[in-house]
Amino acid sequence: MKKVFLFFLFLVPILAFAQENFSWHKPSYVEGICIHDPNHIYYRLPADMECQVRKPVWYLSKNTSGEFLHFKTTARSITVRFVLEDNLAPFPHMPEMGVSGIDLYAIDMNGNWNWAPPHYHFGDTCTFIYKNLYLADNHKTADFYLYLPLYNTVKWLSVGVPDRDKFEFVRDNKGLPIVAYGTSILQGGVASRAGLAWTNILERRLDKTIINLGFSGNGRFEKPIFDLIAKRNASLYILDCMPNLDRTYGFSDSIIKARVYYGVKKLRADHPNTPILFAEHAGGYTPFYMDTARLNLYHNASILMEHIFNDLGKDGYKNIYLLTDKEIGFDINSTTEGLHPDDIGMIHYADAYEKIIRQILREPQRK
Repeated sequence: MKKVFLFFLFLVPILAFAQENFSWHKPSYVEGICIHDPNHIYYRLPADMECQVRKPVWYLSKNTSGEFLHFKTTARSITVRFVLEDNLAPFPHMPEMGVSGIDLYAIDMNGNWNWAPPHYHFGDTCTFIYKNLYLADNHKTADFYLYLPLYNTVKWLSVGVPDRDKFEFVRDNKGLPIVAYGTSILQGGVASRAGLAWTNILERRLDKTIINLGFSGNGRFEKPIFDLIAKRNASLYILDCMPNLDRTYGFSDSIIKARVYYGVKKLRADHPNTPILFAEHAGGYTPFYMDTARLNLYHNASILMEHIFNDLGKDGYKNIYLLTDKEIGFDINSTTEGLHPDDIGMIHYADAYEKIIRQILREPQRK
């Protein structure tokens, strides 16, 4: 009886919406993609790369982390229906909303970001209902940003608004994007919802598209990804793979250095003036972290990155930068299990990146 009652509570808003006629809009283009493939608009890698990358990288590349839809509408009642490729359970350290959910934001007339809480249902067709939305200057067309799932693959998606309302998808024109290559932390593990992945936080703060090439457990400075990145003009390249290259992964220091050098040479050959930002291991500096063996493992990865960065400078590479583990600033509240950032850690990560990126791009610091 309790389960029936709970299902009815969810069904009430759906039944209410069913009484109103909606127009439905299916996107043909998704923001946050490095190289767009018109046959697979949600894939982060184009289809011709399937034979170039390892199987786990290809599988993860179909996850929609960092992708978003931008649309303008007068509607203040919005329904999103979508179908996912994988019927994933929540991870032990990450909720279903973060793994497979969508996340809706809007900008009001004063330039403030507003967040919309959903009524939601996961199933064969997932349904997220946003109603009674209020924005400053509530009667005019507003810009909405819909972030897509961090760890699942969208097969189909449609946005519905009342027939009386205007609606159009918009292609962002935010100038050159930032292209970021990294690990599960970059992919969004383990934010509670998509909008709280650090790249999505940063995208809102900087008003720049962040192309997310994070591959959980598989961010390893690999040649095919560097070759792809080099095809995309950017305002900044971020290389943040050290959490997948500590000594437990079995790669020697010389192999890691060789991979980094290949990537830097490739990017410098095609983009001689674009800044490159390296990051140390996010967990390499955490005061009052009691597992000192694990902390030393992470910090040694940071030390290796520092040495490689210094060698690049000695070899004449310029316009390169390093974000240190101390600057990232994780504390004992920043992770779920000692490595992956929770929402607090995601904010720390975004804070650190925002500060150094504004310095690199010569933008004023946020007050």
